[in-house]
Amino acid sequence: LTMPAKFPKVTVKYFDTTARGETIRLILVHAGQDFKDERLTFAEFGALKPSLPFNQFPVIEIEGEGTLAQHMTICRYLANRHNLTGHTLKAKAEADESVDALNDIVEKIIPIFLTPGDDAKRELVDKALPDLQARFKTLEKRLESRGGQFLAGNTLTWADLHLHHIVHNMLAKCLATEALASCPLLTNLNERVASLPNIKKWNADNLNRNKQF
Repeated sequence: LTMPAKFPKVTVKYFDTTARGETIRLILVHAGQDFKDERLTFAEFGALKPSLPFNQFPVIEIEGEGTLAQHMTICRYLANRHNLTGHTLKAKAEADESVDALNDIVEKIIPIFLTPGDDAKRELVDKALPDLQARFKTLEKRLESRGGQFLAGNTLTWADLHLHHIVHNMLAKCLATEALASCPLLTNLNERVASLPNIKKWNADNLNRNKQF
């Protein structure tokens, strides 16, 4: 991938997993900005923790500009730099609304990841599925009301990349892909994002990484 000359070099520091780091990476990947993907162990994180803003990952280091923390703040910053927030104030708000709704869904599925064993996970998924399906159905209706192609402003934004991360990584890893069973527009949107050249290559190159979610 080639970095546009006008953008400073970025280093992403996170664990060797997707979770709160992947949407950051996807924005950079889709934009074609070269970046250093620094994946650290928990021991390395422990050594760095006292020096990190808010003592947590992820963080990004921006050449000549310093460090930025909080994963949603980082996503919005990078999306703004690469024109992925929407072209109008309404579209920007629609993207933020979609991301907030997706993050509510993430909060519902995180406990599934923290439960060991596929059988135990399956039991939690079965309990959570009606709520997950209802939440995705609401998002499906919002997508339909905006033209059915993208979550905000009828153009690709970081919200669509965030959806792809959640579906491609999180739902798949927690055995809950049927949460989208009644959402053909969201399913199609995810497939279209997955087919974007840079995203497709990134997913293929990282297919065999040892990632929890």
